Amino acid sequence: MTRFDLLKPLRLGCAGLLLFSAFMAQARATDKPVACWSFDAQSPLDSASDITDTLEGHSKFLPEGVRGGCLRFDGFTTLLRRKADQAPLLPHGFTLQAWVALATYSWNWTPILAQRDGDTRGYSFGFDGTGHFGLQLAADYKWTSCLSTQVLKLKTWHHLAAVYDPHFGVRLFLDGQPAGALPIEKPISYAKDIDLLVGRNHDKMVPEHRVRDWAKFPSWWSLDGLLDELTIHDRVLTEKEIQASWSSVKPPIAANLPPRHFPDVTKGTQRFGAYPAKLEYYEQWDALWQMAGDPDIVVKFDEMPVQMVFWRGTRYSPCWVTENGKWMADQSLEGGVWPEELARHGGQGAVGCCEHMSDSQCRFSHVEIIENSDARAVVHWRYAMVDAALRFEKYDEVAGQGQYGDEFYYIYPDGVCSRDVMGWWPEPVHRIDQETIFLSEAGTRPEDNCELAALSLANLKGEAKTYSWENGYPTLDLNEPVIQMVNLKAKYRPIIIAKPGTKFATFNCEVRKEFSHFPWWNHWPVARVASDGRYAMTHDQPAHSSLSWVTQPEGAFLYGMTDQSTLGVLPMAMAWIAPPPLEITGSAFASDGYSQSQRAYLLKCLDQTATLDLKLVGSPTSPIVNPPLVIRNWGEREANLQLDGVSVPRGKMFRYGLRRTLDGTDLIVWIKTTAENPLRISIAAPN
Repeated sequence: MTRFDLLKPLRLGCAGLLLFSAFMAQARATDKPVACWSFDAQSPLDSASDITDTLEGHSKFLPEGVRGGCLRFDGFTTLLRRKADQAPLLPHGFTLQAWVALATYSWNWTPILAQRDGDTRGYSFGFDGTGHFGLQLAADYKWTSCLSTQVLKLKTWHHLAAVYDPHFGVRLFLDGQPAGALPIEKPISYAKDIDLLVGRNHDKMVPEHRVRDWAKFPSWWSLDGLLDELTIHDRVLTEKEIQASWSSVKPPIAANLPPRHFPDVTKGTQRFGAYPAKLEYYEQWDALWQMAGDPDIVVKFDEMPVQMVFWRGTRYSPCWVTENGKWMADQSLEGGVWPEELARHGGQGAVGCCEHMSDSQCRFSHVEIIENSDARAVVHWRYAMVDAALRFEKYDEVAGQGQYGDEFYYIYPDGVCSRDVMGWWPEPVHRIDQETIFLSEAGTRPEDNCELAALSLANLKGEAKTYSWENGYPTLDLNEPVIQMVNLKAKYRPIIIAKPGTKFATFNCEVRKEFSHFPWWNHWPVARVASDGRYAMTHDQPAHSSLSWVTQPEGAFLYGMTDQSTLGVLPMAMAWIAPPPLEITGSAFASDGYSQSQRAYLLKCLDQTATLDLKLVGSPTSPIVNPPLVIRNWGEREANLQLDGVSVPRGKMFRYGLRRTLDGTDLIVWIKTTAENPLRISIAAPN
């Protein structure tokens, strides 16, 4: 008898013992779930174990689930937590099921249910940033993923199931049907000492689909949508059992997830002026802001169905809003730190773009109304140029100074404003970074908001040209343009007027033709994740697209909205670029010249008993177009107007307001008139 023969009974005994142990363990698995959250009782109660779990962040129980109530996650903070020592044990395979309705696809992997320790232990049942659900787990201490072949539809109830079978691997089921499988040979590693989380990752995660892969900023987020009938089985359910679970529920046709439109700024007064407001977007997003009072500003125009909006959702970058709700934005002053620069600084400090877009919580960015009257409104926007981690490109530790921008918008009733910018680097610099950007709200693509023939230019010679993105980037080849119009799908369209010599160039990078004719990113507006740039993969999130750069060495721009063509705007451009000379009669008033930054003639009253008599010497090359006047030291007096000896009553043709300062009271006047010949203007106080 050999040594091997002597060991045979022992080997058989051990094998039999192992088989018996496995059988007993399988027998201990129950037919009923070991955890079950139905959310019917308006609480995070697990009815299978009679444990009420901890609900963190913002959430809401809704009555419109697939069977009774459901839990709404906010996409930012919501978390359901089960302590590790109370989490179900799943040593011999398991099945996870849930009914889910997504509002968005989120920024990267988002768990429905997870018990995970990094990439070496545990599992995570959830979905990725493009709507594929699946099961991730640590097999042989290596993170492994099985994703569905189908994409989940938004705002639609789906039944999701993931099965881990130790004898095969992972199987996925979508609405009762097979949706993916992955054989796994190695045993999985559980994370029994880690809390079980529902709806949020255990650690911050970097958003996927980054424009610059080296710019990585981890963020928190949660499931954005509805969850119902979440169950855990400590055994492998068969395909028939999963189909029975799915077919036993008849969910509503559509989930209770209202569309997310940009704020409706058409409400309220139609009188011209700047108005403080607290603009509502949607309930979960609104709940995040720690701001009292009215932090936003809306500028109304009584003769045009458009608005100018300074909103937290754009970090207060001003937007022009068309009559049918298309939004046109702009870029702030911008700096940046790229890998080669970062290496010279030892890898410390800001990374990527340093701009207002990075300040997702508006910690530095704010707006205030400086002046508000019938004649004009002036809004001040101040912001910091920081990266997505709120770090300055350069920072003077001794002086406590970084890079900031101060922008003043002088807005008039004809829907045209001047933009005057001062940058602090930290020394003061007068310049403007103009990047032409339009927005797409959730549910829309860039092509839904802007014509493919997206940009029109015109010059002072009366030449005009329109450029299309249908076959790729166009080259902006019009000679010496000064007017740019963005051809949004609206009657009223945004314009920019610049000085001669300004360079207009197409934004010629980061277009992915398989997704859109235009660049398309969704890290701004509205998004709260830290990001240096994220490509939009679909229209689930609000997004932005850039069309052009307008480079002017210094000085102001004009911005506005119009229902005219680019050539129809030409007189306005000529009146600003080459304003008609102003001649004053008498010595009671003095002229400080024309301010392009304010789009206004600046005067000073030397005798408050006198009448202002002046002449604007209009001509075909220097036309008069709705001239504003700023008259310092006018005093506490009202005003009457005559044009060429004809009285003009106060109203839409003649608007004025008093501006009170520490030095006295000024008169702001706006006159609605156009002329290509000299015009006499008389302004007097009533007797």
